[in-house]
Amino acid sequence: MIHVRRATILDKPAIFEFLKLAYGEAGLCKFPERWEWQFENNPFKPNDQIPVFIAVTEDGQVIGQSAAMYEPLKVGTDQLILTWALDAIILPEYRGKNLGFETLQLNCESSDLWMGMIMATSSRHILTKLGCKEVDKVHSYRRVAFFDADSVSLGFAHRSGMQKIDSLLRKIRVNEAVSRVINALIGIQDCLLNLTIAKSIDIEECENVGEEFDQFWERIQQEYPVIIQRNSQFLKWKYLEQPHVQYRFLKASRANKMCGYLIFRCAKPPESNSGIIADILTHPDDQATKKALLANALDRFKSEKVKYVYAASSMTSYQQAFNALGFRKKKVITPLLHSKLDEQTAAPLFEHGNWFLGRSDHDWDQYPYA
Repeated sequence: MIHVRRATILDKPAIFEFLKLAYGEAGLCKFPERWEWQFENNPFKPNDQIPVFIAVTEDGQVIGQSAAMYEPLKVGTDQLILTWALDAIILPEYRGKNLGFETLQLNCESSDLWMGMIMATSSRHILTKLGCKEVDKVHSYRRVAFFDADSVSLGFAHRSGMQKIDSLLRKIRVNEAVSRVINALIGIQDCLLNLTIAKSIDIEECENVGEEFDQFWERIQQEYPVIIQRNSQFLKWKYLEQPHVQYRFLKASRANKMCGYLIFRCAKPPESNSGIIADILTHPDDQATKKALLANALDRFKSEKVKYVYAASSMTSYQQAFNALGFRKKKVITPLLHSKLDEQTAAPLFEHGNWFLGRSDHDWDQYPYA
């Protein structure tokens, strides 16, 4: 007999054993630090219950789960709680028993606003059956920052289908010459881009967030109909307290007044050599600040010889800024939302162009990044 129910704190040991089985080596970073940060100690939990829904055998073994992460959501002038659906997985030997649907359904029914973004095809199918509806699409971008010789030779080998070409290119050092040419072209491109960056905007790296970020949020929030509440409490929890990752903050100022920020990190092994722009926020129409922040972040990525830089946004003005700085769209993600709110309160959630979503919303960015 298998029971599907909400987990309690007493289930932690059994859940951790399940995570080892379900995720293997990749699951070692999901607990205990991240699990406790994300589920047990989340400051936006509406109650003391653990937002993890499990399938359990009679002898107490956890064989499946669907989890949820709470974040504060601003919808117009209303302050609500958004529940992100995540980490839905069933052990292989127990699949085909409808447990995936049952755990996700229990998870969905537990919240007024429940949403999924990055999910397996099977989970997307279940969310659709549960009545979730599409909201604004999120466009994911990638940009080359630095090209090394190994990437050149591997690229040639992949395109030609001849693995022997890799060792040949290394032997005659063609890969080094090509990488120098590519990086020179990237450098010329960036020099030309930097000529378009406003000199009136000052960018500085800061180690903490405080009152100035709160004041900026108070000024800017009214410009975004639907957005995760990005005050200092949220930023500290999401970025400074999140285990295994080290985020860095860039603050933009114009005439000594904060006008935007960007949060980024450099991936570390076993992650690929990449940089992640986790969050960027300005006035929606302030393209100059967006471009200044992005250019500054790119310079920092290049100085650390990061190969690719990733970013994402649901908003056209941010997508335009990415394009202007040489990013190229790689894929489009369609979030799904289930709402129990009354029709009037929920209406803005389903209006096109209202959502502000980026690379760090949901738990898209976590360690190790695949």
